[in-house]
Amino acid sequence: MDSSPSFHRRAPDDPSDSPENMVVPDHALPHISFRTPSHGTGTSGAGSSTGSMAGENPTTLHPAMHLSTITPPQPVEPHEMMTPDPNARYIHGDQVHQDCIPKENMVFATEEEGYAFYMQYARAAGFGSKKHKNKAMSRVYACSRQGSSEFYKEAEKRKRGKMSKRIGCMASVKLKLRGKEWFYERVELEHNHTLNPDPCEVKHMRSHKNKHPVMMDYVDGLQHSGVSPNATVNVLTELHGDYGHMLMNARDLENRRAANLRKEQVDDVKKLVTFFNECRAQNPKFYSDIDYDSEGVVKNIFWSHASCQANYAEFKDVVTFDTTYRSNFYRMPLGMFVGSNHHLQNVIFGFALVGDETEETFEWVFRTFQRCMEGKDPICILTDQDQAMANAIRRVFLETIHRLCRWHMLNKHTVELNKLYYLHKGLEEKLLTAVNHPLTPLEFENAWKEMVTEHGLQNDPTLRGLYEHRASWIAAYFKGIFCGTMTSTQRSESTNRMVKRYHVDKSTPLHMFARRMYQMLQRRKDDEGLETVYSQDPPDTKTNYHLEHQLGRIYTRAVFKKYQDAYFAATSFRTKNCSQHLSIPI
Repeated sequence: MDSSPSFHRRAPDDPSDSPENMVVPDHALPHISFRTPSHGTGTSGAGSSTGSMAGENPTTLHPAMHLSTITPPQPVEPHEMMTPDPNARYIHGDQVHQDCIPKENMVFATEEEGYAFYMQYARAAGFGSKKHKNKAMSRVYACSRQGSSEFYKEAEKRKRGKMSKRIGCMASVKLKLRGKEWFYERVELEHNHTLNPDPCEVKHMRSHKNKHPVMMDYVDGLQHSGVSPNATVNVLTELHGDYGHMLMNARDLENRRAANLRKEQVDDVKKLVTFFNECRAQNPKFYSDIDYDSEGVVKNIFWSHASCQANYAEFKDVVTFDTTYRSNFYRMPLGMFVGSNHHLQNVIFGFALVGDETEETFEWVFRTFQRCMEGKDPICILTDQDQAMANAIRRVFLETIHRLCRWHMLNKHTVELNKLYYLHKGLEEKLLTAVNHPLTPLEFENAWKEMVTEHGLQNDPTLRGLYEHRASWIAAYFKGIFCGTMTSTQRSESTNRMVKRYHVDKSTPLHMFARRMYQMLQRRKDDEGLETVYSQDPPDTKTNYHLEHQLGRIYTRAVFKKYQDAYFAATSFRTKNCSQHLSIPI
């Protein structure tokens, strides 16, 4: 017997719910409920089979089918579905006050008053306007959609998908001079296109954008100060009370900024030289030099303000130098000579914009820096592991100790060191301890030897390479000189990062870049003054030792905090008796 399941269509519980039995009132849209039948129950078994009834359409229903309520869309008025009549005419609505509607023979004292009145009417009515004709005795102001576009010839391929808005609208007014006054001789208010009186639509019309000189100067000031486009929109929104009241949009602000940038980039080098001359007029100690190539194109630029040179005279013990990209319009790498002052703050000694990073370029920068500082070389200079830079330093700074950045030395071998850390448990801790904590070169040598022997890494190429350059980057070999707690080029890199984040970007022209750097120096000088005032407060001492009170009066606040941290760390040492008696000379 056939054991296949049979499916039956289930009749609705209430016949009145079916569409056939629904009564719809005239001119009303009913709430229609379409009932989807439930799936049938399949039965199977020996000796019975249920087939479809005669006259029915057997339907196989999915179990996911359920009762659904479908609400029809709102009705659309017939006139909204019709194609607009090309011969239709449109005029202003009731939102325009009668006193604001242009009329023939209206008199104005000046031409500007007549134009301003028509502009006010156009804004209220919702269409753009333009100055169409300008004759000796008359002026014609028309709708911006007057005339037709002739930019593209017939059968010419269009380069842009945007079509012209000019469709031959005849709405206009004619202002004519009569004696000493002006009057509307002809007024045509009908348009052949719909009007857009909504303020959110009017603000996008070119003739109604608010370009008041005071407002534009304010916007230029915000953009000149590096305020982001979104922040500028927020400020203008607050001034206007609401975004809808702002008679310009975000695209207008972006276009304004792009136009200002193009204007600033004209005669960029000439403007840069002018700024340097202004700085030199204010202080004769200002120093600058520009290197040109054989074709007269700027190759390298160096400058240093008088305050930078004064800081170098006080804090020239250690200098870091590093370059960074994407800090100006020409993508010239920025190099800065950075040091540390008595508040442990970054101080800048000089700026350099270089055309490339070759040995010849670095030598020019270092020699220019040397001339600027009257031949006084730094005691120690910290750089990354750049061979061209190292060669230039050896030729220029003959008495200067060249120290390599510890972070760059280890970061260069990150992949290889991570593999060693994974294979040899405890190696990372011992390596960092040997690099950072030994007090003398002998202690470092013993710690390194013990480490490689324990893990059997005497012939590992990565560790051998680090060990061969130990005298150039291990702190134990620089105990005889003052490095201002600096072991890497982090001060230069942090200053470069701050410059790119808060002061300049890749669109900044050279003369604006130099001005922004001067502003940054002023802000850093202000920070130094604030720290000087705070350092005059009585220090918070931790002990009753007279030495701590004395150092609290001598040291700055930042240095005294370093002393307290070191003193606290010294209490972690434990003492024990030795078998031998040591005689300590006094």
